[in-house]
Amino acid sequence: MQRCVSRTALILVFGISLAALAGCGGGSSSKKNAVAQVSLTPASLSLEAGQVSDPLAVKALDSNGATATTTFTFNSSNPTLATISPGGLVCAGVWDSTFVSCNGTTASGTPLTGSATITATAEGVTSGPVTVSVHPHVSSITVDPVAAGTCFSQKQTHQFVAHACSTAVTPSDTTGPCAGKGHEISDQIGEFTWSSGAPQVAAVDANGLATASIPGITGIAASVGNTSSPATSFKTCMPVSLRLHVPGELTTSATLSLNPATTANVEADMTDENGTVVNGVPGISLFSNNTAAATVIGPTTTGTVTAVSSGVAGIFAACALPQCGVGINQPVYSNIFNITVSGTSPATTVYVASKDLASASTVIPIDTSKTPPAAGTPISIPGHPTSMLFNADGTKGYIGTDAGLVALEPVSNTATLIAPEAVGTVLAVSPDGLHAIVSNAPNDTNVLNHRLRFFDASNGSLQTFIIHNTIAAAFTPDGSKAYIAATDGNIYVFSPFATLQKITPGGSFSNAATLPSGSLAFFSGSAGLSGFHVCDNSQGANPPTNAATGQLGSILNTDQIVALEATGVDILSSTLGFPAAGFCPPSVSFSNQFVDFSGFGAFTGRQLIVTGNRVVVLPSGKTQIFSLVPGTAPAAVSIAAGASDPLSGGLTLDGNTLWVSLGSDHSLHRIDLTAGTDNLQLQPNVNAANSTPDIVVVRPK
Repeated sequence: MQRCVSRTALILVFGISLAALAGCGGGSSSKKNAVAQVSLTPASLSLEAGQVSDPLAVKALDSNGATATTTFTFNSSNPTLATISPGGLVCAGVWDSTFVSCNGTTASGTPLTGSATITATAEGVTSGPVTVSVHPHVSSITVDPVAAGTCFSQKQTHQFVAHACSTAVTPSDTTGPCAGKGHEISDQIGEFTWSSGAPQVAAVDANGLATASIPGITGIAASVGNTSSPATSFKTCMPVSLRLHVPGELTTSATLSLNPATTANVEADMTDENGTVVNGVPGISLFSNNTAAATVIGPTTTGTVTAVSSGVAGIFAACALPQCGVGINQPVYSNIFNITVSGTSPATTVYVASKDLASASTVIPIDTSKTPPAAGTPISIPGHPTSMLFNADGTKGYIGTDAGLVALEPVSNTATLIAPEAVGTVLAVSPDGLHAIVSNAPNDTNVLNHRLRFFDASNGSLQTFIIHNTIAAAFTPDGSKAYIAATDGNIYVFSPFATLQKITPGGSFSNAATLPSGSLAFFSGSAGLSGFHVCDNSQGANPPTNAATGQLGSILNTDQIVALEATGVDILSSTLGFPAAGFCPPSVSFSNQFVDFSGFGAFTGRQLIVTGNRVVVLPSGKTQIFSLVPGTAPAAVSIAAGASDPLSGGLTLDGNTLWVSLGSDHSLHRIDLTAGTDNLQLQPNVNAANSTPDIVVVRPK
């Protein structure tokens, strides 16, 4: 009886052809198409004497390019230096008869050195050679460094050179790259294997040639077998200046007026640290700081701006993590591109609640599409509210409560407790809505209880820090950083891409805001208004104001910050220029316009609201609200129905309609700021105890 033997064993160990297996398993084998090509990979191997490689990959193709079934024979050009098993394992030396032990020494015990080639043959067709370099043990590898302070512009290249050192070879070098590390054997090891820690910053080919791409820093390393060099730094130049403009019109003013649902193109270019101008900057991202009004998609060579709804937005470019500035984490921002979308804001939802502990744990939605708008079904929440904020486009809402952080779903008007530990006030929400900053300092007088928390909606995680006195925060408009103000003179910098940082300028801070293009962060407090560079968190020249200590806001389509003063508001304009050295920080100059509200009588500002290009101040105890469009005279709009004491308010996206609660009668009023009239009054009925509706938020839409 014929005995059937494993086909794998026959092919790998004995090299018997498939045809010899006819009759095993009840079938016959027919010969496939003839072999036209044989490939053997990898192209080269570098092995220490006595080392065994992974199996070589061998493949045969027929004349049609299809895989051919065949038997391979392996050959070595120098069988005393490199031999190969039937399974494709290369021995840097000589295999024993069973292909178990690889002997890498001569008869006298000296490690083998030299090179050989391995080929595979099938049906008379031979593969290209695999070069095998056999060498002593590599103790360490060094790579020649790039000159200090050097960076490379996009597509610029640099040839790295590696050196293999061996302590197994004597005498040891006293000079050169292997001095103190053994003897250099680079000429014996064949090819190094090269790698880049961040290939998007710079790719490196099989010969050690690195090509710059996206701004940032990466490490280039060379290896042989299991031995690798330390990473050698390679920097692709950072932008010194990013410019956003209409394609082909660099000198044109960066301003566009669009109708809803229309589009326009913008283009970014940069001047890098070498002074090289790069168009279609790799790795940068385009952002809108008001996605409810206008969005931007890009860049390739250009980005597309789409007008969404009446209002204003600032479009800007950023070289920031995670795409750009890898290994540096010092973001660079462009100028602001001014987008104005015509028309009026569509209907939205106004949310009203009360911080009063006697009130019900509810939020009242008011649908402004109804005629007239009326209070809807109360939304139950698990605790008494302290605050409410939406992200830029109104798709995600967060409510701070004494029972933890609550997510508000604005389509279904449902609320869900998402972080019970995060008790306190929501200080800031990232533009994309994925991060919320919560502090209990505004609600808890016991400093020892103070906690600062960061919620990440992408994975539901919560980071908690024992940090005291944090009462205000603001994200940069790209969401890469957030700045948190504390009354004890500290500033904290949060980033999803880095550990929490602390700045200690001293004094006391009460409010925070970031420049609409992202380059600066501002804090008001005991020392007036202070500015900090976002790229390195360094304090810049303090802007000229009348010593602003109150609330801050941003006019999004220009690089302007609004600061509430005792008798009016400062409208602070920032102009950014080239850095004095390197790429960070940029130079900055300021101009300031003070708008005096004292003509309306003495007042105490309770809330500063800035939406679109409209500035509104709610004065405590007054029967008026103050309104301003920069460049025009301020106005005082009278509150109807004998009501007084504006408490809390929000503006529609176009900045033309104010919804404001009044302390005198616990009512909610709709004020047309263009006409200067109070045209609707209603009772939100936040609870049966007639509590004050002191949280009013207009959802961006």
